[in-house]
Amino acid sequence: MLKRSAKWISIAICMAPFVWVVIWFHCRPIIALHYSDEAKESIGYFLNDNDVITKRGLNPGESVKYPAAMFPKPDMWILLTFPFDSDDFLEITKPFSRIDVFIGPGAKIEGTEVRHGFFARF
Repeated sequence: MLKRSAKWISIAICMAPFVWVVIWFHCRPIIALHYSDEAKESIGYFLNDNDVITKRGLNPGESVKYPAAMFPKPDMWILLTFPFDSDDFLEITKPFSRIDVFIGPGAKIEGTEVRHGFFARF
């Protein structure tokens, strides 16, 4: 009986760091981009997260999520631009839990919703 308990305890101790990393990965702040169903064509965007640049496109009605740094530096910044479709941009300089960016036709930012609660990330 003691051997069996020691075996399970040692397995739990060995697995704990892996479980912690998985939980940590899924608890990062989120930037969610929502492109309007009313749009007629795809748009391209650049998401610059402290000099890590993501270049992608969105189709009408599509939504995507990007994780941000769990513990951002005091001088953190994130910049969302639409270089080929619009002059609109969004600059984020303060910590957040989740930001929903609503993009309308013509790659115009129609609004943002900033949430600070931990469970808003999910």
